[in-house]
Amino acid sequence: MKEKQKHFKLIIPDEGVQVYMPRQTQSFGYRYGPTIQCNDGIAEAWFASPGDCFEADWFTYRRSEDGGKTWSYEKVVMAPTPDSMDWFSVCDPALFKYGEYYYMGYTSTVFADGGGVGNNGFVGRSKSPTGPFEKWTGAGWGEHRTVNGKTLHWIGNPAPIVYFDENWREWGAGEFSFVVKDDVLYIYYTWTTHDTDGCFSSTTRVAVADITREDWPNTIEYKGVAVDRPRTGNDSYDVVFCDDLNKFVALSTDRRFKEDSFLAVYESDDGLRFKRVNEIKVNTSFMCHNCGMSGDYHHHIKSGDLMLLGYAYGNKWGKWGTRIHRYDFALMDEDFYSEKELDNVKQDSSLWEREENMERSYLTMVKPHFLRLHIGESAKPNFVFYNVCYEKEPAENVSFSNYDDTVISIEDGVVTGLKEGYSYITVSQDGFMCEILVYVHKADVIFDDPDKKAVEFVPMQTRYVPTLSGKELKQIRGMARYSDGTKKEICEAVDRVSYENSNPDVITVNENGLIYPVGVAGSAVVKVMCDGLCFDVEVEVVE
Repeated sequence: MKEKQKHFKLIIPDEGVQVYMPRQTQSFGYRYGPTIQCNDGIAEAWFASPGDCFEADWFTYRRSEDGGKTWSYEKVVMAPTPDSMDWFSVCDPALFKYGEYYYMGYTSTVFADGGGVGNNGFVGRSKSPTGPFEKWTGAGWGEHRTVNGKTLHWIGNPAPIVYFDENWREWGAGEFSFVVKDDVLYIYYTWTTHDTDGCFSSTTRVAVADITREDWPNTIEYKGVAVDRPRTGNDSYDVVFCDDLNKFVALSTDRRFKEDSFLAVYESDDGLRFKRVNEIKVNTSFMCHNCGMSGDYHHHIKSGDLMLLGYAYGNKWGKWGTRIHRYDFALMDEDFYSEKELDNVKQDSSLWEREENMERSYLTMVKPHFLRLHIGESAKPNFVFYNVCYEKEPAENVSFSNYDDTVISIEDGVVTGLKEGYSYITVSQDGFMCEILVYVHKADVIFDDPDKKAVEFVPMQTRYVPTLSGKELKQIRGMARYSDGTKKEICEAVDRVSYENSNPDVITVNENGLIYPVGVAGSAVVKVMCDGLCFDVEVEVVE
């Protein structure tokens, strides 16, 4: 007789520990979406926190040596890269470690005017849990330049490892979770959009990569939809591998931001398709959202491990607390276990008092975090320290290093452009550091020119594969670099983009680059034009 299959049952024994609440002086505050590592009884956690309002979110780090009861003071360990594909934010931290590197996945976008839509997924790596994280650039980790025999190492100009190639006005892709099993990296991420019929679609997708290769983002292979997320306010998924059960286990919140919110648990035999097995309300806080569950460096769990989970919650929008729970699990015979009819814990938001002496948390340049200079022109950038309330104070007498001294010079804090080009600068003081960017342009470049023209126009992707069955609403976009030194990802007629379609029997392409299959499989070439510049992309419609 075949042995009955066991299933994962999540156990939360108590109401946990509140590790963060905004202070009474704050108009908003949060630490959501924790990614948690537990190894040798030590817990480390990274949280999404507010940025400086120009950058929407930064990541903070805390450490616990007593099983999650008390935590170290927090420090900002990752922020956006100025004037890049992730300039708006780093959101939704997801960390694992392989070999000597900590890898941090995150969500960001260039479409800040849309309120944080058109998101993509990015990743950085560091040998320290507190960074700095070199970001994947599409060609490697970080950026390296040799000048006069000296090699400069910079965080780098980030490129997505998961690019959202549908309508930029949709939420997009991101909210990573990673599991390493048998030297295969399983990559989970959300994909939220509408299809060609206007129907809403929200899924968690899965891809795999060869983590034994240093350039593993180049090996990513899409494996399909892991689960269709219910239209009940089902949040992103954090995934671990349970060694006792030999299954993948995913945790999410459901009914997020609602009075009757709960934790939903899923499991999978192969890591590719998941089924819900638990719904947990007892001991969880109401109105919870953006959760994470701990694993080891490869995001595995087993009996006897220190295991923690956390989430944000609260009944005041934008003033969310963060709660950490010890958790355990049992192996059950039933294929479903539900606390749906039971109650969660109603805990109103109660703001903490502001401490009198608050430690510094982050050093940064005042917005927009980069400089534009003409050759021979000078400017003195200003810097500030932030504390955990995101109150700022001037940072004086900072140190400058790690810059290209053939492009810029620095004397007494004043930066001067020497020749056309760009350089990053490492800025530091009292153990804190940030990296800023300086562009140097020729004298005839007019900054903020209302009559600017595109001088370079390149595709974001060269091939699009919409399916007739999936009805994906793909969008052709390009990156334009303009005569005033700015750049922008564009696709719409308002940006002077137009399209020529070689095969209207297979697809139509509207004025904003949206691709609509006509109803048959086939291929087409689309010429994309802007300000006299053009490139071609291939579109292949499949069943």
